[in-house]
Amino acid sequence: MKSYKLNNIFNIKTLAITGVLALSACGSMNTQEAPEVSPEGMELVKNTRSTIAYRKEGVNFADYDKIQISNSTVAFKKNWQRDYNRDQRSLSTKINDREVVRIKESVAKLFDETFTEEFTKSSNYKVTDQAVAGTLLLKPSIINLDINAPDILTATNIKTYVDTAGEATLYLEMYDAVSGEILARIVDSKEARDKGYYQWATRVSNRQDAKIIIRKWAKSLRTKFDAVHAK
Repeated sequence: MKSYKLNNIFNIKTLAITGVLALSACGSMNTQEAPEVSPEGMELVKNTRSTIAYRKEGVNFADYDKIQISNSTVAFKKNWQRDYNRDQRSLSTKINDREVVRIKESVAKLFDETFTEEFTKSSNYKVTDQAVAGTLLLKPSIINLDINAPDILTATNIKTYVDTAGEATLYLEMYDAVSGEILARIVDSKEARDKGYYQWATRVSNRQDAKIIIRKWAKSLRTKFDAVHAK
């Protein structure tokens, strides 16, 4: 990823997303080494450059007519803050710990809202906050979050131009909500769209890119559940 920063003579501050997910941890995932059986005894059912998936043998997801979604957690790519600050020429453009925490919380909120919104579209099951019989518990996390244009307000007026918003990985586990038995695990990495040109990263454009990626994850999963219940 490349970015360029220009002084803004019109006094417009940079407003990059608090939670751009540009999502692709492909480089950090070595699918060649994925074991055929997970430590919990689940079988490897998918192993591609960007996706690893495990599933417990014999599980029938059609038995679950309710979905419970835990609040997501967010973790930045290792040394992201250090590496980002190292490339900043001014102290005013460096990102501090408080801002890192704020960005994580913003990403998590966007993720939770989008996933819940997508799953409530289905009539085959309902979203619930109760662990009762027939409830599938989803525990999602965003890992390896790498934001190219974080949302920080600085004393200097700066515009940041990027060709892509960043990258990250979805780490999702599925459990029987009552027994706590793990049924599946998915690790999927994606990258925000490469626009093919440099564009000013604003709060609106970055949030839009983030939501597009999160929506793809949620819709893909919901579609698979719908197909299972349709059968």
